[in-house]
Amino acid sequence: MTSRSPVPAAAPDSGGSLPGRRLLRWAWIAVAAIPAAFVAGMIIGEGLLSLQGYDGGDSLPPGVIVSAAGPALVLILAPELAAAVLGFRARGRGEASGIIPAVIGIAAAAFTIITNTLPLLLRLG
Repeated sequence: MTSRSPVPAAAPDSGGSLPGRRLLRWAWIAVAAIPAAFVAGMIIGEGLLSLQGYDGGDSLPPGVIVSAAGPALVLILAPELAAAVLGFRARGRGEASGIIPAVIGIAAAAFTIITNTLPLLLRLG
């Protein structure tokens, strides 16, 4: 008797697996979500500043900047880091093209961190 598997195994020469393709698909979805997360993060950051009674052009104390920028950065970085993690996992499961969304996620995360923390560090220094 042979057992029937609900998910067929990938052929040895197919170069990927069903979980690898699924991870790759989710990595690309995370890449596509990066612009929306950026817009939402900017709106959240500005909203948190205005809730504290400050305008974006004012000279802001560091505590106010951290309390407004922290949640905004988490929201912006979430899809970027998800793309990196899911892309590397897809590559580990046999999808060689998983490196593309992983690199896009890492580059976007590095750009986000540098552009949002560099002005703060220059202002404090």
